[in-house]
Amino acid sequence: MITTRRLDWVVLVSVVLSGWLVSAGSLAQTLTVEGKGTVQIAPEFARMSASVSHTAETAAAAQAAADRVMTRLLAGVDALPVAEDSIDAGQIRIQPRYRWNPRAEMQEFQGYEATRVLAFKLTSLDSLGEALEMLSEQGATTVDAPQYGSAQSPDARNRALAIAYARALADAEILAEAAGLTLGHPENISTGPQRAPVFRAMNRDAPVAMSAEMAPRYEPGQLSVSASVSVIFTATP
Repeated sequence: MITTRRLDWVVLVSVVLSGWLVSAGSLAQTLTVEGKGTVQIAPEFARMSASVSHTAETAAAAQAAADRVMTRLLAGVDALPVAEDSIDAGQIRIQPRYRWNPRAEMQEFQGYEATRVLAFKLTSLDSLGEALEMLSEQGATTVDAPQYGSAQSPDARNRALAIAYARALADAEILAEAAGLTLGHPENISTGPQRAPVFRAMNRDAPVAMSAEMAPRYEPGQLSVSASVSVIFTATP
């Protein structure tokens, strides 16, 4: 009988403690908020890219023509403020070209097209206009829009993260007060996907007149570096 009573007492205590833990757990609440921060910085360099395409009767002739233009482009790049290890002119593609003949209802061979791609990093934006002119004058078939960047982007993202968390915390405090809750510590913090800086063009009035001797001016705007966070706070009544 004594053994049985002890077992009953142990079981009873276990049930009471379990019930207390469940009740305490039901009081625990969480509050999830998100914040976003943006920091603007001035661009420091531009990644440039251009391509050369030429079509000829033979693949060798098409490649030779594209190579001649690329040689001129590389000579022009050497005169610019460029990071030497950023110059890439190794890509080449050669493919046959056809054109549809509606009368014969067949594809007619037009020759071989050779395409070479040039890419480099311009380290001084003061030479941006000169670089674009050079690429055009030396025979580039296409010139892509410059991709601006800055060595300060990592630091700017850190500041954007701090701003994002501060905004998330401010929202959490407002929501907790409105709901009659006491805000606790952050239980989980996650960041959004890291995105490349976004270029924002500057709004400037167009000049009234420009003489033929004046070199074109290219004045890039700002780079916007953004970051976002999602924070889960504990909250109690």
